[in-house]
Amino acid sequence: MNEPDRLQDDLEFVRAAVARSRDNRGAAAIYWLWAGIVGIGFSLGDFRPQWSLWFWTIAGLGGGLLSVWLGSRNDTERGVRDEQLSRRQGWHWLLCSITMGLITGAMALGKLPAQQGAVVLLAVTGLSYALAGIHLNAPMRWPGFAMLAGSIWMLFWPMPWQWTMTGIVVAIALVAAGIFAAREPRA
Repeated sequence: MNEPDRLQDDLEFVRAAVARSRDNRGAAAIYWLWAGIVGIGFSLGDFRPQWSLWFWTIAGLGGGLLSVWLGSRNDTERGVRDEQLSRRQGWHWLLCSITMGLITGAMALGKLPAQQGAVVLLAVTGLSYALAGIHLNAPMRWPGFAMLAGSIWMLFWPMPWQWTMTGIVVAIALVAAGIFAAREPRA
């Protein structure tokens, strides 16, 4: 390989790396992981509400840790390591998790009725996802909007099986976001 060809290959590699870093959609596996967690967890609100606190404590912490690992692995596979973005994502989800923990703690201590607290928790989670979609990874906004719509629906028009129906809609939005994240970006 002569010098101009090698230089062309090097420039193409750099161009591709810059393009990948600009189009960070997140790891598809994270969206699919949370689609499964949401599908199970939301339906517990209708079928086994007494299990919800334990499920979300375990699945929330475990899913969060697994999401960090999957995101790091995705960055390595893409050949992109954006420390600033990783730090922003870390702070975003840490602060959101603390807020969710405060709401959950208030419900567990009887300071906030579980029925209303769960709707508030859904709204905060929806806001967390929507803001992450606006500022961090675009595909997250649609599941966030679905959660916000679900919380409005539950607050103003309560009916049976709302948690299960909302969970299905949010899980579908997460699967779609994962499919979008898995697609190759356009050059």
